[in-house]
Amino acid sequence: MPPPEGGSTDPHRRGRRPVLLIVGLALFAIATGLFFLGRQADQAQQQEAVRLQPAAAIAPDPFTPSVAGPVPALRAVPPPPAPSPESGKVRVAGHYGSEPGLFGGTVKASTCDARRLANLLLRDPHKSQAWAGTLGLTTADLRPYLTGLTPAVVIVDTRVTDHHYREGRARPHQAVLQAGTAVLLDRYGVPRVRCATGDPLRPPAAVTKKVVYTGRSWRGFQAGGTVRVLPAHQPLDALVLTDVVTGERFIRPVGGTGATDRNVAGTPVSSGPLGTVAAVPAAAVPVAAVGDTVTGLPLSVLAGKAWRAAEAPWTCCGNGRPEREESS
Repeated sequence: MPPPEGGSTDPHRRGRRPVLLIVGLALFAIATGLFFLGRQADQAQQQEAVRLQPAAAIAPDPFTPSVAGPVPALRAVPPPPAPSPESGKVRVAGHYGSEPGLFGGTVKASTCDARRLANLLLRDPHKSQAWAGTLGLTTADLRPYLTGLTPAVVIVDTRVTDHHYREGRARPHQAVLQAGTAVLLDRYGVPRVRCATGDPLRPPAAVTKKVVYTGRSWRGFQAGGTVRVLPAHQPLDALVLTDVVTGERFIRPVGGTGATDRNVAGTPVSSGPLGTVAAVPAAAVPVAAVGDTVTGLPLSVLAGKAWRAAEAPWTCCGNGRPEREESS
């Protein structure tokens, strides 16, 4: 019998058509998926993550358990600088670590236990070596270095390079420390330890890509409100801190844990009742001129452009304070 007009008597040919259709659809789906994966990869190469770290949050893979002490909550944070209206980019201002208004604390009280941190790190040779290596130290340097740092609290959201500990190595990442975060400061007024995790800190790296903020945000956070702390031009004898209980300034000698705190007039201060006050905006604090002192202690607030180049790759603007525009 002749085959029907327009049809085929070959059952194999009829069976191949659905298979070819399925194969074609599968190839199309694979090609589409590869296209979008390539697009996402291109976008990822054009972006850089900056992790938001709330004050008391325990980030993944901390170096140690928390060595932070109690920190009274800040009732408010400083108003953020306005972003550049011309470019729409966020401008991260640089402030020298010797400037009042960046750090605070509680009179006669320490917000971080440096001795305990040293003990915790030195229990693990691999961890202590990884920690020390981030700051160019040896494990033999750790205890004297840590106990020479000064406990304080950042009172402005602050950009840093943080490090977590994974697989025996210190893994750096860009981060923002929330105002109210307990830190340890070095002799140049630069944060070197995040006390809630025992992580070593370095100044932030220059970001030239589009910034993508990750992690949990907090009320009042604005990218334009972050600051970058630059090393003072010379080692400091003391730091001028803002008391987060009274709002007044006081002097804490470098390496002091509260017992030797003094008021700005140079006399010892007594601790007052606990409470909360608004943090003092850094922009509202007058900066001392070259050579100005507080009770004989040099503030080292200089107007020049020089700072330690190895940790300050950012550009410098006309007023001597480096700033960096970051896309957001």
